[in-house]
Amino acid sequence: MLKSLLVMTLLLPGALAFAEDGPHSAEVPAVKDLGNGKFKVGLVEFEQKSRGISFPAEVNMKEGALEYAIVHEKGKIHEAILITKARPFHVNIALKILSYQESKELFPILGEDFRPTGKFPKVPEKTRNAARAEIQLQWKGKSGSAERATLNDWITNTVTRKPLAPKPWVYGGSYFHEKSFQAEASGDIIALFTTNSSLFNWPGRDAALDDVWIPTTARIPDVGTPVTVTIKPFVKGEIPAAEKAK
Repeated sequence: MLKSLLVMTLLLPGALAFAEDGPHSAEVPAVKDLGNGKFKVGLVEFEQKSRGISFPAEVNMKEGALEYAIVHEKGKIHEAILITKARPFHVNIALKILSYQESKELFPILGEDFRPTGKFPKVPEKTRNAARAEIQLQWKGKSGSAERATLNDWITNTVTRKPLAPKPWVYGGSYFHEKSFQAEASGDIIALFTTNSSLFNWPGRDAALDDVWIPTTARIPDVGTPVTVTIKPFVKGEIPAAEKAK
């Protein structure tokens, strides 16, 4: 079953082009069966039953302006709270295998002059729901105890002076340009300032602004602390009315 899903994933438009022509040109992603419905591709582990996806990261910033929540270690590390060695391409493979669906609702439709029209794609609610995920963090405290938080807890909006609301993140899926998968090329995994190269984007207020996000310093462990990032389906029912109106 998993093998057939992986084949279907790689046959998505552009995926094989990336596997053949990307920086790891000889590589076709090898998915390892860990047993009990758990699998691994690169540094990314995922589980069929829960549809959870986990990968290692570390704290990169406790202060300063943010535009991204999580990036690859070779990406925009000067403006991201967490960095990871996990490849965005492998995260995306796991998302595809587990049937997360892309929603392009956050990206404005472009006109003939390639400028935003102010209009957004109409995405079916079923797709919107299937694109939403919760991002959880786990690390060891100084006493060795297991600590947990959501990614939202670690990010503060300077306008509201509060951490992000407990809303889901939206899987947009990034895109391919000239056979290059842009999440892999840029290192963008989870963005605060809306960007279509990122796998996930923040759908809440001020997502169009790049100067209102800072770390929630008091809640974040020391820079360099290892963190496990887990992506899970958001299952709290319907999309908030404010999001439906976007």
